[in-house]
Amino acid sequence: MAKFRARARTLDMLGKQQIAGIPNALHELFKNAYDAYADNISVDFYRRPQVLLIRDDGVGMSREDFESRWLTLGTESKLREATTSSLPPVRKGRPERPTMGEKGIGRLAIATIGKIVLVVTRPEGEISSDKQITLCLIHWGLFEIPAVDLNEINLPLRTVDDIDLVTNDLIHDMRNELVEATKSLAGNLTALPYTAEIENDFKNWSLPIERLQSLDYGPNLRSQRSGTHFVVHPVAEELTDDIDTRDKRTNSTGQATSLEKMLLGFSNELTNSEPAALNANFRDHLEDGQVVDRIASQEFFTKNEFEIADHKVKGKFDQFGNFSGEISIYGGEYKPLEIPLYTRGLKRECGPFNVSFAYVQGSKRDTKLPSDLWEPLTAKLDKIGGLYIYRNGIRVLPFGNSDVDFLEIERRRTLSASYYYFSYRRMFGAIDITAAQNANLKDKAGREGFQSNKAYRQFREQLMRFFEELAARHFREDGAYSEEFIAERDALQKEHKLAQNRANSSRKKRDKFTALLESYFDRTDKLQHETQFSNIVDNAEASVATLVENSDLESAAENILSIEKKLFIDLQESLQKFKVGRPSGIGLTKSLAKQWEQYQRSYATDVFPQFENARERAVRSIGKLAEEAKVHLDARQRLRSSLLAAEEFSEKSFTAKRKKTEAALKDTSEYVSSQLALAKRTLQETKDDLYGALAGFSFDKATEQDVENFQSELETSLIDARQDFEKHLASISTQLNRVREAETDLLAFSDETVAALETELEVLKEDYTHTLDLAQLGMAVSIVQHEFEGNVRGVRRSLQSMKRWADKNEALRGIYNDIRDGFDHLDNYLSLFTPLDRRLRRRKTKITGTQIYEFIDDLFGERFERHEVSFEISDSAAEQFLESYASVVLPVFVNLVDNAVHWLSKKDGTRNIRIDAVGENFILSDDGPGVSALDRDLIFEFGYSKKFGGQGMGLYIAKTSLNKDQLDINLIKENRVGAHFLIGPLEA
Repeated sequence: MAKFRARARTLDMLGKQQIAGIPNALHELFKNAYDAYADNISVDFYRRPQVLLIRDDGVGMSREDFESRWLTLGTESKLREATTSSLPPVRKGRPERPTMGEKGIGRLAIATIGKIVLVVTRPEGEISSDKQITLCLIHWGLFEIPAVDLNEINLPLRTVDDIDLVTNDLIHDMRNELVEATKSLAGNLTALPYTAEIENDFKNWSLPIERLQSLDYGPNLRSQRSGTHFVVHPVAEELTDDIDTRDKRTNSTGQATSLEKMLLGFSNELTNSEPAALNANFRDHLEDGQVVDRIASQEFFTKNEFEIADHKVKGKFDQFGNFSGEISIYGGEYKPLEIPLYTRGLKRECGPFNVSFAYVQGSKRDTKLPSDLWEPLTAKLDKIGGLYIYRNGIRVLPFGNSDVDFLEIERRRTLSASYYYFSYRRMFGAIDITAAQNANLKDKAGREGFQSNKAYRQFREQLMRFFEELAARHFREDGAYSEEFIAERDALQKEHKLAQNRANSSRKKRDKFTALLESYFDRTDKLQHETQFSNIVDNAEASVATLVENSDLESAAENILSIEKKLFIDLQESLQKFKVGRPSGIGLTKSLAKQWEQYQRSYATDVFPQFENARERAVRSIGKLAEEAKVHLDARQRLRSSLLAAEEFSEKSFTAKRKKTEAALKDTSEYVSSQLALAKRTLQETKDDLYGALAGFSFDKATEQDVENFQSELETSLIDARQDFEKHLASISTQLNRVREAETDLLAFSDETVAALETELEVLKEDYTHTLDLAQLGMAVSIVQHEFEGNVRGVRRSLQSMKRWADKNEALRGIYNDIRDGFDHLDNYLSLFTPLDRRLRRRKTKITGTQIYEFIDDLFGERFERHEVSFEISDSAAEQFLESYASVVLPVFVNLVDNAVHWLSKKDGTRNIRIDAVGENFILSDDGPGVSALDRDLIFEFGYSKKFGGQGMGLYIAKTSLNKDQLDINLIKENRVGAHFLIGPLEA
């Protein structure tokens, strides 16, 4: 009799050649962990040693189990009732899990990840009497060797009592045994290149086994815990390429990696009320020490995101293919949803299943979600949106991937978006099937989707019809139940348009207002107001002087009064050029409100007093000139002339405002008249159309029901036309009434009220953004500080060890000293990151001016030299001190000096920075361009910066942190050269 023989290459063909890539291989291993009743599976990818560690806390395997199950191909995973030898035992106290691995070859997927794998496993104590840990070392290249039978390959196998006994020596022994076993296969020439490559792979191969044993998170085999671990080294380059390519690409495209596509949402936590069937994570340990969880739960859709979506549908297809469930439109109450797709009463081969999905409108104008929720959710949908299929709570690949639109939702939408409505990338949800009720939906051999049998064709066609019918009923313009959707959508679009128009209008007004304020401060910084007032007075004085010299005394008085009157008008017009009016009806941002306050102070304390001084000077000087020329100026006439000047100026200003108001009234009147005429004309046209339809209706052939329907259509058309214009005209009437009522109801309708509310909203938005930025900054600093702590400790230990060698080696001593100096400098700077909780456990110290000077000089020395900046400290400042923490005070001076160097580098001539002292305060000053009047009250505001690319956080954080420690920083605002900051105790 003849027998089949299996070549070793059979494993390669059944395993690696059947798996599309590493993410698919990991998905297979996740399913195997589920079959082993694991609650958790953890993957750690260490970049630097190129090790992938896969750990689960399932029931594990004894040595006998490993040989009879794991090393046996094609185990009977579907035949639990027939045999139990090839299946993982049911964990005590757990319900039986349906088996995900159907063909008993999923474990071979690990060959895709890397050539060499160490398998480490221990059985659960309540299931097996064997408590030992079993280890097996495999090189998958063995199963690529031609002309070698499977039974010729021997793998090293070991058992130990405890994980601490898994040492490098043990691993090396297993490596040597595998190399020797490989050499025995090199009997024929065809195998020689393969065996030589395997021997070469093991030449310098080793595992960082101690490091892996020290992990204090995730599944482990200590204290008799069970589970199966795989240690793969080296890892195929495809994994690194997939992750790193994504990191570069998704900055602009937002695409998901293969890893994310295959592993995100592995268990159905989105719509399933039960705990996750298997908790999975993938930690990527980068070379810089950072750890990133590539499939963290928040990376997938959450239940909260499902609930806040615009529309939700939940329900079940029965065995006959008809849907029964509920629907929520725009976050409204759930309402019953019944969609009978088939009426023949025939059972469908695909079986009954559940569907739950959420839908988010693709445009801001159509969604009910605020921007801060809609934008991140839309970005997530663009990346991983779709319908995911779960069998018994475990995801079936590749369904759910954004590029696997198995229901052709997107293709049909391109034919007519209004007809088919749904977009595949705007929805997310789950189709729940079970192994028992949907047994006819079978996986393909390559684990990529279902076999295209009758059950799958029914399943797919059923869902496609469902979405088409759902769109027809609830989301088309003529849908039988679409009133709720259309009414809410139209209202949202109208609100969005109004908000956009309002925002655009407010932004333009704010931009213009900002430009006027900036122009004002620019002109006042240059003292243009003083110059203009002075020039007007000088010109008037010159005119009077010329007049009294060349005119007779009788006419001189009248002409002088005329010159004085013109002087008053010119001064008023010049003053008017420095007036900035706040635009009505718009809110101000926090920084703009500060600028407005600063303008009001500046105008009241600087510009207007200069105007009054100029006016008084003119009155005195003109009077004196007249007196010296023996020209009598009647006091009554001078007063009258002054009043006439004021009256003439006021009349001119009033006339301009009146004309502007009349023009607005005319435009409004014409608009209202045109709308009234349009309403009348449209209503008449509607009536004409109705009479035309009435004349064309055949009453002879119509039934009584036809007549009733026709009458209803005519009345509805007339009512709709009337209601549309009534609503529009009512809105116009309300606006006009508000203008009239504004005098008696200022609180309800004034622009000031709207502006106040909008200002409050702008401030809240800014505060929210600032708080978020600070929170992200805090988290980043916390992570950096945590990572630095560990690295700094390691460097310190290494330096201590190096010192012993340096003490005995003259050549090494210089190198050691340079490294030590550099490290001390870095360590000193990193001490600024001292966390707040640690500060609270420390005592305050006296931080002297000398310490501050030395720290700054050490930190900025090279920049001082590069930009030719002189840095000095006075004797009094050297002895001055602040009682606080270095991590509070030093960053303030670092920020001030950094800013000073930046602005000094842009000027010619001398560049000086100096620390002085006055009272209990330090003064840090420079001779740079200084701080403009416009910026003086704003430099401590969050986000305000004049630096190109500046974040505007430094001075804000400096002031905030000092204030918390009863210290303060302020700008000295006297007119001096450069910028001068006062740092000292906070005034009560």
